[in-house]
Amino acid sequence: MKTRRFSILLTLFLLSMLFLTNTFAEDYTQRNLPEGAKARLGKGVITDVQLSTDGTLLAVASSIGVWLYDVRMGSETALITGHTESAMHVAFSPDGKILASSGSDKIIRLWRTETGESLLPLNSPTNSIHLKFLADTKILIGKDRKGTVRFWDITTGKQLKIFSPRLPKIRLGKDRIWSFATDAFIDHTGSVIFAVGNKDGTISIQDGRTGHEIRKLTAQTDHESFFPIQSERTYSYKDEIPVGRMRWVNSLYFSPDGKTLVSGIDYRIARWNGWSGRGGPIELWDIDTGEQLAVFPYGIGPTFSGDGKTVAIKVIGGKSDCAIWDIATRRKIAEFPLTLNIRFSGDGKTLAIIENDGYKTWDITTRSEIDSHNPVVEWFEVSPERFMLSQDGTLLVTADEYGTVAVRETKNAKQLRLVTTGYTKPFTALAFSHDGKTIASGDNTSTINLWDTHTGTKQNTMKAGSWRIEGLAFATDNVTLTAVNNQENIGQWNITTSKQVAAHTLPNTDISVSSASFGDGTGFHSKGLVFTPNSEKLAVKNTEKSQINTFDTTIDIWDITTDRSPRHLTEVVVHWGPIALTADGSILASGSDAPDATDLWNIHTGKRVATLKTPGNWINGLLVRLRLRHSNIYALAFTHDGKTLAVGTRDKHIQLWNVPTRQHIGSLEGHKHVVCELTFSPDGKTLASGDTGGKIHLWELPTRRHLTTFDGHKGYVRTLAFAPDVKTLSSIGGEEGTILLWNVPIK
Repeated sequence: MKTRRFSILLTLFLLSMLFLTNTFAEDYTQRNLPEGAKARLGKGVITDVQLSTDGTLLAVASSIGVWLYDVRMGSETALITGHTESAMHVAFSPDGKILASSGSDKIIRLWRTETGESLLPLNSPTNSIHLKFLADTKILIGKDRKGTVRFWDITTGKQLKIFSPRLPKIRLGKDRIWSFATDAFIDHTGSVIFAVGNKDGTISIQDGRTGHEIRKLTAQTDHESFFPIQSERTYSYKDEIPVGRMRWVNSLYFSPDGKTLVSGIDYRIARWNGWSGRGGPIELWDIDTGEQLAVFPYGIGPTFSGDGKTVAIKVIGGKSDCAIWDIATRRKIAEFPLTLNIRFSGDGKTLAIIENDGYKTWDITTRSEIDSHNPVVEWFEVSPERFMLSQDGTLLVTADEYGTVAVRETKNAKQLRLVTTGYTKPFTALAFSHDGKTIASGDNTSTINLWDTHTGTKQNTMKAGSWRIEGLAFATDNVTLTAVNNQENIGQWNITTSKQVAAHTLPNTDISVSSASFGDGTGFHSKGLVFTPNSEKLAVKNTEKSQINTFDTTIDIWDITTDRSPRHLTEVVVHWGPIALTADGSILASGSDAPDATDLWNIHTGKRVATLKTPGNWINGLLVRLRLRHSNIYALAFTHDGKTLAVGTRDKHIQLWNVPTRQHIGSLEGHKHVVCELTFSPDGKTLASGDTGGKIHLWELPTRRHLTTFDGHKGYVRTLAFAPDVKTLSSIGGEEGTILLWNVPIK
């Protein structure tokens, strides 16, 4: 008997392992999942791409961490997490054994590339700091947007020294300052020099250690006549701004060898709200002599070769082109049509040009084309976001807008060393099909992705214009998907054929999306619309018909199931705040103009039928009445039967109401940040709540027992959705570009 029982258990175990093997087969979906999550769909938004010096490792920084790849094996080796916000920049040590990453959380982290082991964290006073190792690998350099340079000993974590440029200031009224351009060059010994734009349009070269001016760069010719500005009234504040036109240095770039500087110029006229004027020339300077080497009438750039001997300048206006200059001889050595982007190899010997339909590589020494390639797949459609050449120019890395990162051999266009997919844009909308088999996601570029719920694989991608998608909903046939973008366009898609079956525009509608920030450092962007679960009705927050007081807006209710175009049902004038619809579309809930209150509206008549007022403090009520604070209500959700309403508040509570009796039936407490998202399970027995700190809480109803807390998002919780079987909860964060699938605990 025991043998038979063991055989049955063994068979069940093997079957379960087979099921797990086929479920979420893509390994990336399982890497470094937060506790309670069963899968992650999408790898996040790409922020940086770097190759190790020897070209064997690739690091892709993203909104959820840093992904590591072995280029030779063509495999993904790790997802490195640790930043509490997005990883922004990465850098390999010269030997490739250590990876440094900086994040929006103002922390620099060090990792062993072989194991993914976290080493010493380094504190940084600013975020998004650019990183570079000195040749001995023990010193890490960070440079922030203001030009400040810091040095750290990576073995001790100690900050060794700091250099900051001396920047002049010009103030335009209260809290408005014109920024001065600056850049820093750090040589192999750790010495620093700064280039700083001055008020008079000159450029100062400063000793980083002493702050003393080494040299001043002054243009020999005034090129303002090339860019005439019509005379207009000018403004001056406390005599800090000279009246009239000013030559303004708006950008500075050192070459990698520190011998050359490129400056960008504006010609400005001070105005009360900033400045007006025209763009000026791009100028090339010799740092040692202060000589102006070249002037380009108007351009964008530059891009330097790795050895600093060559520079590419995009010239705009007249004959637009991309000019490649040999700095030593001051000669143009090549000229191309104005291209999408250009990169040099680290050794400065190879040039890659990315065009709409492919790429070309050039040998700079011989000035001859090495290879050109027009990919068969739509690899470069529109434009790649990031690409780079390896140190020796033999590998080209590209990251396109479709979430594909590829490493190719430049001298063998058909040879791929590595291709990885799954990177995304920030998701803005989410919906389950009614049979639970498909998840639809929308992003801020109007891309719709369809995901298989059981395997985590992307089934299809559809493009719904070029604007942010505000809402998605499946029809009960599980085939028709409705999408609305922030330009009032409604599209309906057949997900089986991937064809759009209907397209409409909501007349006289301007979808309102507002944002709020709080004293705890968090904030969120509110939604501009809400669907009924069957996608038949749509409520849209409309700002076009707003009154003078910006706290007031309207809610337009639409029936989108009519044959030819959506039918406008009614209009509700409401206070600022979230909105929610009952499943049958008969009642709308919205934030009220009364403090800490929620209004209920009959959508057929447009009349308010009740106001549910939650007890609140008198100070908040006074601030709301004086229009100094928005309503205290930040999230709303009905149960499927419409009998219970959940209200999320600024004071981190969730209030529960019985809708038919208008009675307050309870309060849920546990969030440490503002509750900004709520959703009920289809059976009405579970409530999911998300806050601006990225935490998700699950609650059992009607007992109001807290079930669990999920912690997986780096920003606010934007959207929550239960699967129809209530076994899975899906969520997206504010700007992450990933979908997390959570195991709903058995009650």
